[in-house]
Formats: sequence, C-alpha cells, structure tokens
Amino acid sequence: MSWFKKNEREENIVKGKELIEKEIKKIGMSHAELSRQEYLQAALDRYKYSGLDDMYAAVGFGGISPGKIVARMLEEYRKEHQEENLDATLEELSKERVRQNKPSKTGIVVKGIDNCLVKLSRCCNPVPGDEIVGYITKGRGVSVHRADCINVKNLLSEENRMIDVFWYQAEKTKYNVEIEIYANDRSGLLAEIINEIGNAKCKLIAVTSKATKEKIAFTEVTVEVEDIEQLNKVQKQLRKIDSVYEVKRKK
Repeated sequence: MSWFKKNEREENIVKGKELIEKEIKKIGMSHAELSRQEYLQAALDRYKYSGLDDMYAAVGFGGISPGKIVARMLEEYRKEHQEENLDATLEELSKERVRQNKPSKTGIVVKGIDNCLVKLSRCCNPVPGDEIVGYITKGRGVSVHRADCINVKNLLSEENRMIDVFWYQAEKTKYNVEIEIYANDRSGLLAEIINEIGNAKCKLIAVTSKATKEKIAFTEVTVEVEDIEQLNKVQKQLRKIDSVYEVKRKK
C-alpha cells in the first residue's frame, strides 16, 4: 500500500508542475521568469506548504488550483519589476513610431506601434468581433486576450503594461476556436456534427468525442473561422441537431 501511495504522490508532483507551467504560459510569461526561489517561497508561505513537492502534489490531485499558486508568484514578481524596463520593452517592440497603424500577421493592430510581435492568447483564443485587450510581455511582444478572459483580471493591476489593440477589418485571417457540444448519445450523432460544421463553411481541425454511462455524449471540436459571425453561425447550426442540448465556446 505504501508503494502505491508513494507512486501516486510522485505522479501528482509531475502533474502539478505541468499544470503550473501551463498556467504561467496562459498569461504570456515563461516558467523561467517566475521560477525564482523567492517567488516560489512566497506561494509556499501563503498556502502553508513545507516544500515544493508538497505544493506540486496538492495542485496535481486538485487540492488547490494552479491559478492561485501562479497568482501569488506573479504578485511577488510584480513587486520587484514594477515599471522596470517598460520603456526599454516598448522600444524593443518597435524602434520607430509610425504614422499609420498596420496590422500584424494575426490581423491585430497595436495602437502606436508597428512591426511588433503579436500573439493571440491560447487561454481564450480571441477571434474578430471579440472585445480584446493587449498586454506587453517581457521580451515576447504583445499578448492579446479577450476582454472577458479569466486571466485578464490578473493583468489589469499592471496598467502600465496594458495597451490598446483592435482588429484590422480588411485583414482576412483564419482563427482556431474550440467548441464544446453536449448531447444525448445516439447513433450517427458525430457524423451529423461534422456535417453541420461543413454546412457552416468552417474547416474542421480536430474532433474528440466520448459518451458517459448515462448516455451523455461530450464532443469537442476545433474549427477554423474568420470572425465571430462565422463562429456564431456554426454554433447555431450545431444547436439545431437532434438530441444536442448545449453548445458553447470553450473558455
């Protein structure tokens, strides 16, 4: 029994580390930026863990969310880096202020800055039509989030790193969006889902589907869309499918 407990703990430690690293990436930072001992110690002290492995294990088995751990580390990071090198970061983003805003390859315009790296945040996958905000990351350009993204509230406290961004209407760029579909399981359901995605003129990138013992089918699809209108259209089509009772964009 002790071997199983030890093995389970080790698995949770590995899982906890991975979850924390994913959470750090969601806010546009790297693990190296937040992995200093003093930032980790701040999280240990806040949540009363005796060591890193205890904290990772707790995250791994669901005792505490990785978001809480990262939020405390980020809080400590900000104390040390408040306004540090912000001017230099802006200079790195663009050596020259431009007279006319130009879109990045993502179809995003960063107000007052041209030729800078722009990344659409993976945590919320914004598409044209979504209200968006920009966050100046350290050495990684501008990270763009949906305004209602759960991670934005952690970023808003750093007002000096927030920057205006907007969609460039003339730019036709494709965006991947994940959609969750809940239905009463039945024969032919998946085929109809795939068919309706095609009817909405969307490209299907990926699909996974599983059913519970209670005959509830959960399907997750990744589709390629041009804007929020096309996304709304495909979701509307999916809701019309017999036995489907919920369709929502994955947050």
